[in-house]
Amino acid sequence: YVAIGDEPFHLSYSEQFHPFVIGAAINVQTALTRANLASEVKVVVPCSYDTIQSESGLPSKGHFRPDLNKTMIELLTFLRKHHSPFFFTISPFITFNKNKNISLDFSLFKEAAHPHNDSHRTYKNSFDLSYDTLVTALSVVGFPEMNIVVSKIGWPTDGAANATSSIAETFMKGLMDHLHSKSGTPLRPRNPPMETYIFSLLDEDQRSIATGNFERHWGLFTFDGQAKYRIDFGQGLKKPENAKNVVYLSSKWCVVNNNKDLSNASTNAMDACSVADCTALSPGGSCFNISWPGNISYAFNSYYQQHDQRADSCDFGGLGLITTVDPSVGNCRFSIELRTSHTDSLSGSHLVQWMILLMLYSYFFLLNLY
Repeated sequence: YVAIGDEPFHLSYSEQFHPFVIGAAINVQTALTRANLASEVKVVVPCSYDTIQSESGLPSKGHFRPDLNKTMIELLTFLRKHHSPFFFTISPFITFNKNKNISLDFSLFKEAAHPHNDSHRTYKNSFDLSYDTLVTALSVVGFPEMNIVVSKIGWPTDGAANATSSIAETFMKGLMDHLHSKSGTPLRPRNPPMETYIFSLLDEDQRSIATGNFERHWGLFTFDGQAKYRIDFGQGLKKPENAKNVVYLSSKWCVVNNNKDLSNASTNAMDACSVADCTALSPGGSCFNISWPGNISYAFNSYYQQHDQRADSCDFGGLGLITTVDPSVGNCRFSIELRTSHTDSLSGSHLVQWMILLMLYSYFFLLNLY
């Protein structure tokens, strides 16, 4: 596939990309045709979960956002003409947080979850509910048979309440069991999505947090390749192997100097967090419960590591102190940054081989589910 943009119709972008998406898709399609690749490579436009709506919260009332109707019909006409599927994000975590009628158990495929009834159809999980809402929306605009690919689905592990590794493991097990069953959904029984892509391989500490601090914690692995939880990729429920030969900076951390006047420490920490990644300090996050001034130290260290442990990045008006004693507390991990001068040249290393092999393995496994 060649994707046009990264969810260009997301509500947060307003309509700024609407005039350009179809033209870009046509241009790329023309290029593929000229290169004799049109039969092998399909042009797609990944669509975010908020491209569809349902005022009742039920699939039977699903439709595309009114501001998208014209553009969406043009896109779907293009996709059908070139035999390309519709790429769509399903996000049970965000749906759970935005919809008070959706329970956590319903989002996690729990059998004990209270079902949602829509006329004579019964929905037992959030995945089927979202999927069939899209199916209805496609039917409303005249494309009831459009093939669907779930381009993103996952569960974050930090940065918000209910964003934990244990809950993510439960979600992933439920998702994999559901996909393995090939049971489809009430509107498309025995006709599951063509493909399903897990979001994501690694955490992204630079990702936008406009929609929530959890956005930086979707990975099956931490930023440095450490597995977070067990998952079944076709060989039983196992914890994936950690990345090997990862090269870190020195075992040093930046913490607050308790012997100083800390009256301005919170202001310095806020300044640090405006640049660094402090999402783990969010309510419900893995570092939310560490006491003051431990949370100040976390902010200082995040800034210090992001600036490659430069001595001047642990100053903070004289309040910072460099230590070789790991200040991590419980599940709250004070990270050490990767040595970028090494990782930039790891093209033949075990790390890059590991990442590439895992991505390929995950892709082919999910592809072969169907």
